[in-house]
Amino acid sequence: MPTALAVFLITLGLGQLISTTWGLRGVSLVGANRLAGYGLGFLLLLVGAMTVPARWSVLGWTPIAGPLAVMILLAGGSFIAPPPHPNLLFAPDHPAHAGCRAVQIPDGDNMIPGLLLWPLSPANSPRGEGIEEKDKRAGCPAVCIVPGAGDTKTFFKWRLVKALLAEGLAVLTIDMPGHGDYRYRSLAYPQCLSTIPAVIKFLRQQPGVTRVGLIGISLGGAMAIKSLVENGTAEAGAGTLLDALVVLETPVHLRHYRRTLFYQELWRTLYQSPVLSLLREASVKQIWQEWRSGGYFSRHTTAELFGLLQPLENISRLKQIPLLLIYSGYDQIAPPAMARAMHQAAPQAAFIQAKKASHVMLTLLSEINRQVAWWLREQLTG
Repeated sequence: MPTALAVFLITLGLGQLISTTWGLRGVSLVGANRLAGYGLGFLLLLVGAMTVPARWSVLGWTPIAGPLAVMILLAGGSFIAPPPHPNLLFAPDHPAHAGCRAVQIPDGDNMIPGLLLWPLSPANSPRGEGIEEKDKRAGCPAVCIVPGAGDTKTFFKWRLVKALLAEGLAVLTIDMPGHGDYRYRSLAYPQCLSTIPAVIKFLRQQPGVTRVGLIGISLGGAMAIKSLVENGTAEAGAGTLLDALVVLETPVHLRHYRRTLFYQELWRTLYQSPVLSLLREASVKQIWQEWRSGGYFSRHTTAELFGLLQPLENISRLKQIPLLLIYSGYDQIAPPAMARAMHQAAPQAAFIQAKKASHVMLTLLSEINRQVAWWLREQLTG
C-alpha cells in the first residue's frame, strides 16, 4: 500500500504542476495561485519520489493512480478553490462591459426578460478610445441573442457575449417564452413569433443605437427566420426591421429527439469537443450545474416546433438581409447535411463550418465567437 500511495502522490503532483502551467483553475487544489500551485505540485512530487520503491513494477499502479489524481484535482477545482462563476459577467459592475441591467421588454400583454450590456468602447468610435458614462451608448450597434430550445439568456453565453462586447457591440440576451425567467408563458406557435419583432423594436428605441443585428441559436434561429418572413422583412428589404442575421446551428428538422440524444450530445461535448480550455474559466461542478439548468415549457415538442417553423423553406425568402450561417461538422443535432441544405437554400449567405464542436460547444469556441462578432461589426458599421 505505501507503494500505491507514493505513485498516487507523484501523479497528483504532476497533475497539479500541469494544471498550474496551463492555467486550468477548474483542475487545481489551490485555484489560480501559481506560486502555491507550483509549490504544492513539487512538494507532492518530491514526497512521492522519496518513498516510491526503485523497481519497474510500481508502474502497474499508474492506471489506478492517474484517474484518481484527476478526480481529486477536479474535486479541488469544484469545492476547495473554485474559479469565479463565468456568469458573473452579467453583474452590473463587471470590468468587461460598461454596464449590464435586467430589462423587461413589452410583448403584447407579456414582458420578455432580458439582460442588456453596453461595450466599453462602441464600434462606431475609434478603437481603444475611452468613453464617458453619459456617452457610452452613442453610436453603438446592438445585437440580440435568441437562445435555443431548453436554453436561457445566460446558458453558456459568456464567451459569445464577451466577443461581441469586445467588438464594440451592445448585447441583449433574452429568455424565450417557456424558458428561464419567462417560463410562466408557454412556448406556443404562432404566438411566440411576436418575440423577435418585440426585442428588435426595443433595441431600436434605445438611445444611441444605430443598427440592429440578431443571433438565432438552434431553435432561436428557426424562430428568427420565421418571424422575419412573417413580418414582411423579406419583401420590404433590409433595414426595415433587421440589419444583419446570424443563424447558428439551426437544424432543418428534429424528428427523433430522445433521451439518448441528450446523453450522446453530452458525450460528444465531453469527449470530442475542445472542452479543456473551459477549465480555465469554470469548474466541472459549475459546468454541470449550467448544463442541468436548461429545460422549457411548451405546448409542442421540439420536433413539432421545427415542423411548424420550417427554417429550410423560409430561409430562402430572406434575400435582402445580410446573413451568416454557422455549423459544426461534429454536431449530431444539426449535422453537415442540414448545414449544406440551409446554405443551398440561401446561397447568398456567408458560411462557416467549425471542424470540431458539439451542438452545445459551438458557442463556446473562441474562434467561432470572434468570427461572429467581427462579421456583425462589419455589417452593422459598414
